[in-house]
Amino acid sequence: MISIHDTLTRAVGLHQAGETDRAVTLYRSILAVDPAQADALHLLGLLSRRPDPSRGVALVARALRLVPAHSGALFNQAGSLMQMGRLDAAMAHFRRKLEVDPACAMTLSRLGTEALSCGRIDEAERLLRRSAALETGGGVPVPRLRCALERCATARAIRDDAADPSLPPGLVVRGVFRDSSGYAYAVRRFVQELVAAGIRVRLVDLNYGDADNLPDDQIDPLLLSLDRPVRAKAVLTVTTPPAVESIPGLKTINFSMFEAVDIPDLWAGLSRRHDHVVVATDSSRTAWLRAGHPEERVHICPAGVETVDAAGVTPAFIVDSLGRRLADYPVRVLNVSDFNDRKNLDGLLRVWLRTTRAEDRAALLLKIGKAGGVSGGMRDLLARVSAQTGRTLEQAAPVFLVEGKLSDAEMMSLHAASTHYWSMSHGEGWDLPMAQAGAMGLTLLAPDHSAYHAYLDGRVAHMIPSAVTPGIGAYAGQSWWSPDEGEATRLLRAVIDDPAGTRRSAQAHLLEHFSWQAATRRLITLLRELDAL
Repeated sequence: MISIHDTLTRAVGLHQAGETDRAVTLYRSILAVDPAQADALHLLGLLSRRPDPSRGVALVARALRLVPAHSGALFNQAGSLMQMGRLDAAMAHFRRKLEVDPACAMTLSRLGTEALSCGRIDEAERLLRRSAALETGGGVPVPRLRCALERCATARAIRDDAADPSLPPGLVVRGVFRDSSGYAYAVRRFVQELVAAGIRVRLVDLNYGDADNLPDDQIDPLLLSLDRPVRAKAVLTVTTPPAVESIPGLKTINFSMFEAVDIPDLWAGLSRRHDHVVVATDSSRTAWLRAGHPEERVHICPAGVETVDAAGVTPAFIVDSLGRRLADYPVRVLNVSDFNDRKNLDGLLRVWLRTTRAEDRAALLLKIGKAGGVSGGMRDLLARVSAQTGRTLEQAAPVFLVEGKLSDAEMMSLHAASTHYWSMSHGEGWDLPMAQAGAMGLTLLAPDHSAYHAYLDGRVAHMIPSAVTPGIGAYAGQSWWSPDEGEATRLLRAVIDDPAGTRRSAQAHLLEHFSWQAATRRLITLLRELDAL
């Protein structure tokens, strides 16, 4: 007869190998024999978190009632409670974990990061230094902890500067502004326009040690020079709520956005700590309000577009492996996407393969990912979509693939090389490439949902009907939108067959209402209303 210990060992092996269904079956068989088996309760609770966080937490809580000093259960329960937005309970479990295991560097790091996010700078530094000493044996801290300790020093300096009457008044802006993400672009453009409007800005890099940054020569030297102290009333952090860190005595304002119907519970819990949340669209504001965020503490300030015309930008010269030139196709459809589930590249490529023919005078230009390394994933995706549609890539109009890190100017050249912009995204917080494409005069094919409602409608763009559906992957347990592939097929065929007759332009509308200058004026007005300037 196999013992409970042997069964548990086997279950753990399956768990670690990713065979979770078989592991769950074994954990349950153990608990059927011994309902008080704490390890089985703990590990079954871990595997139950994804479909049902509350059930997972309840199972681990049972394990902790049986063994209150269960080190692994304390740590994992803390993580689960954080994801559920129960931050105080999570920190209580981390503190108890530290009592049980004082030499746990990761617990010290978690508690230190939490203290820093709440503005308890001295406490954060003590905890993070202890963590660093344990991880390195007293040597140089690993990059993650070194960056966190640097953020402690920066927070202390900003706090002290705010109380120095000899310094000029200004605004502290925090953000990862050196990479090619949408948040980084927003930081760069807002800060440039704030300075142009006469606002003194201290720009603080969030500094997480990310090596995937643009070279310094691709970043405006102005941004690299904005490290001088200011006497600030507030810190404006342009990022997601988990990366916001409060500074004592200064207002905490988070410019953020979200893509799905509801923000995560963790975001909701963290946002309630901040003085104000600023979002780019009503779609995001609704998501915060649905999470119970106070109405008077969430505000809208749209992002912007560059006031340039495609005619004034040199188009990118793009040739595929067969020697075909993108410029030779009259209809050139651009999509810029990260390689993830939310961007719905599956749906976009399904529609392309079903709709187009090799003889069509049209081409799809895909810019995938912020860096390289997606070619293998794209091959797998194309094989899967080909199987789903029963059509090969060779039977469809050509697809040109661009990957790798591009500068802001190089990204603009992709827009200039295109005639249309098309998204099948499941949800957007803004979609800078779509908005910029419209500002440069491209005809837009946009899902009729989320952020697109902020700056597009059927008069200036082709809107694809969309329905609320369950999310998958990182959005499992949440809802997002799914564009109608049948309607997208009909629309795509129409614009390929009659590009002139289906021409629509959002250019005048976007340039009039959504320039970065206009966006920054709205931001300055809002910050003054909030007594942050």
